[in-house]
Amino acid sequence: MIQEFLQNTLPLDSSVTLKRSEIDSASNIAAVRSEAFEIISNSGETVGFVKAWEDAPSFRGYVHFDSDGNVIDWKVFQDRLQS
Repeated sequence: MIQEFLQNTLPLDSSVTLKRSEIDSASNIAAVRSEAFEIISNSGETVGFVKAWEDAPSFRGYVHFDSDGNVIDWKVFQDRLQS
């Protein structure tokens, strides 16, 4: 679910793909689901990283890093219920 969310919201062009990475589960909060991804170019080079989290389907976000670990973008999304 997190990968689908990133593919729909992270501004990536078609020359890169997301590859799931291992994440240290000891550092996770039990209620929050998180995943880490490498951004891989068509030539196989790692060109960035993304760490994404989801507290509920309506509250999630990501941090996008370049290949040196510098933050490029940080977004939080919260769906608002309409009455």
